[in-house]
Amino acid sequence: MIAMLGDGSWALGLTHVLVDENGHRINWWVREDERIDDFPATPRLRVNKDITSVIESSDDIFVVIPSAFLSSSLSGITPEMLEGKNIISAVKGFLPDFNLTVSQFFQQQYGVPADHIAIVSGPSHAEEVVQSMLTYLTVASSNRALSERVRDMLECDFLRTHYSSDVIGIECAAIMKNVYSVAVGICHALGYGDNLIAVLIAAAIREMSNIFDVYIPVEPRRDLSSYIYLSDLLATCYSKHSRNHTLGELVGRGYSPQQARIMQKMVAEGYYAVKAVHELAQQMQVSMPIVEALYAVLYKGAGANREFNGLVHQLSSRNLI
Repeated sequence: MIAMLGDGSWALGLTHVLVDENGHRINWWVREDERIDDFPATPRLRVNKDITSVIESSDDIFVVIPSAFLSSSLSGITPEMLEGKNIISAVKGFLPDFNLTVSQFFQQQYGVPADHIAIVSGPSHAEEVVQSMLTYLTVASSNRALSERVRDMLECDFLRTHYSSDVIGIECAAIMKNVYSVAVGICHALGYGDNLIAVLIAAAIREMSNIFDVYIPVEPRRDLSSYIYLSDLLATCYSKHSRNHTLGELVGRGYSPQQARIMQKMVAEGYYAVKAVHELAQQMQVSMPIVEALYAVLYKGAGANREFNGLVHQLSSRNLI
């Protein structure tokens, strides 16, 4: 039995693949009572508000809870309940109170071995997956057998997977792309066009490379132009489906970050990731001007126009790309 934890659009997309396309049986945990009526039970789908029973009756656990709410959602779960189970994370964010990726969180807080953890990453807008549009995913794990198990669960006529052993790198790339998507949204709202956005994304890739080299170095050095890192960044920065891009647009149009988050109604992981990445950059003493500008706007009350006009000046006057 497979558990699905989370009731957002990405959880819906993955459930569509697992149940409708591949015929798996799913225990689906949803947080709110009213959400249960949105997902009628079928012979292959059981919807439950009791997260403990969902976890205990499942061997493979897909975690699709926004990172900001993951720790509180699991507050009643003990390490013993997760013994021998596989954690398959489709979360794209640091846990705010821990500044840990999801794989690090499950290892440190619940004692889940690394070889029982897999990461599912994009580019994968849920809206396209629900419509059965061709999608390529990355499955990252230190355990090749587990990655193949996840591949067999997910692959279908329109979904393909690629393997990576770079678990933390894939997680961090998925986190960083949300951060830069917010920046792109702000720039679009301020009237900057595709020419500037291309330069901004090139600078973002350089920032990513700089923090990766210090925080999670590997040999040989990662090639961030590879599909498994770059494609998710491009999809999130340019797509109309990106909630992080939408958050940035709202802030760039003059709404406060708090107003923008209320208006959006869906969780934009990039908001929380900006704070975590900013703290990480300070800790690692890595210069990240785009992240610094975002942090000033989202958390310090700085005006988007002033901060990003200054950032654009840096792009033209300093060697940031």
